[in-house]
Amino acid sequence: MIKTTPVSTPVSTETGNHGTGWEAAGRQIAPMLGSYSAAVVTGTDVLAAAHVAIGIGLAEAEHRRIAIGDLVGEIEPIQALVTSDDPHGISDSFTFGVSLNKIAQPIDTTGNLFIMPSGTGSVADPEIYRNARWQRLANGFREVGALLLLVAPADAPGLKELIDQLDGVVLVGATPLDFAPYINVLARVPNALHARPRGPVKNPLPIWKIAALLLLLVALVGAGLYFRFANEASSTTRKPAFRQPAPVVVAPPVVAPVDSVTVPPPANPADSASASAYAVEVTAWNSKDDANETLARFRDILPAGTISPVPVGPNRDRYFKLIVGAYPMRNEADAELAVLRHKNVTPTPQLGTVVRTPYALLIDSSAVGRPSELVRKYPEARKWGSYVLAQKDGSLKLYAGAFERPEDAAALMLTLRAEKLTPTLVYRTGRTP
Repeated sequence: MIKTTPVSTPVSTETGNHGTGWEAAGRQIAPMLGSYSAAVVTGTDVLAAAHVAIGIGLAEAEHRRIAIGDLVGEIEPIQALVTSDDPHGISDSFTFGVSLNKIAQPIDTTGNLFIMPSGTGSVADPEIYRNARWQRLANGFREVGALLLLVAPADAPGLKELIDQLDGVVLVGATPLDFAPYINVLARVPNALHARPRGPVKNPLPIWKIAALLLLLVALVGAGLYFRFANEASSTTRKPAFRQPAPVVVAPPVVAPVDSVTVPPPANPADSASASAYAVEVTAWNSKDDANETLARFRDILPAGTISPVPVGPNRDRYFKLIVGAYPMRNEADAELAVLRHKNVTPTPQLGTVVRTPYALLIDSSAVGRPSELVRKYPEARKWGSYVLAQKDGSLKLYAGAFERPEDAAALMLTLRAEKLTPTLVYRTGRTP
């Protein structure tokens, strides 16, 4: 079983000064944020937090757009990247309505990495941290598959409210946050990556040893030439046998597995605001059998338990996440996580985290009938933990999977289509009956 979140960065011995070491640590944990769209990077050492955010941004910018925002106030690692004379930033956007597109400054040649400086005013304002606009921004980043990183002090008023609007937090260094047990910790970076100590400088070989090695090399070359000429002379006395040239075996081309499908936008965009977007990610495996085993063992106590195959990290390796619950409010998912821990489904703090998964694959719907009948009607979908949510009008909808981003549903959509089903990507709505 391989757990994908949260993860701690081990102490390493890679190169770098203090800032570069934290940046390298950010690069190392970047794959763990591959399926997220908005996070706070915080710690008691805000310089380290800024360097970690830059490291994450540089790594993730290789395959998607990243924006790093300064909620500290002209913090040096981010401010050093500013090349524009435009002084506007986040404070101006929230105070005067300046467009975020205007304040975002590209800092790499690919055009994928942007910074949002703090601006002309103070960002140390609890009202900025608590502003509901952050959740709308997070949703926008999620829609386009981008990532928003906000660097903030660990003791900033309103920090918890800000984190609650995003996917979670990356904790840097020794961060004694008193609310840490109640937030979604995406990753922990306790240490910078330090330089590997160099070994002792070796003394050069003495001249006599070098001369002896050269004489030995000359002798070996001379012996080789002698035997070569001797073999060629003896071969002229007999007719060489004709050899049919060996056939050239051309290896078949390696065909990459077809593992993608164009996922259309959700079929019910009007339901985005009322989606049952929050759930609990129990854990993730690189084996579907392991995920199925846990789902089968706890099926009776897992409301809307489902398996979501999703790509993780820069190599897009497939992991199988066990997702439980479907709730329109974050606090309901928090309560479900507490219940799962009480029932030993997630017995340790390292297992279980609240996630935002507003998307699912709709298999079928029914105006009448019982949920169990609808589930049994599609045994192919049941292999992936299909589940029923009751709608406000009393009808039932059968879903499979729960996803943070629309494109994450591609693998399961392909699988279900191969089973002759016709899944449709939707915002999932309703509650467990």
